[in-house]
Amino acid sequence: MSETSRPLKPVKPAGMELIFVYDCPFCQRQVPVLSPTQPSMAQCDACKGHFPIVPVDERSVQFLKVILAGGKAAIDPDFL
Repeated sequence: MSETSRPLKPVKPAGMELIFVYDCPFCQRQVPVLSPTQPSMAQCDACKGHFPIVPVDERSVQFLKVILAGGKAAIDPDFL
């Protein structure tokens, strides 16, 4: 039996990121943005419109990452 035919062991999270959702002011589509901690412009993937977004608090993002141990504490304990 070759090594490639063995089932793969599930991989645990190595880190985590937070995605925030902004409503496009042009077409109302929800646009996901990866933890925008600085004022910036977002682009809608549907209508291609650009719009300014309000940044999120970097300390809140860091708090959630710490409290969840970088994603490791979010693992479903029943799965292990």
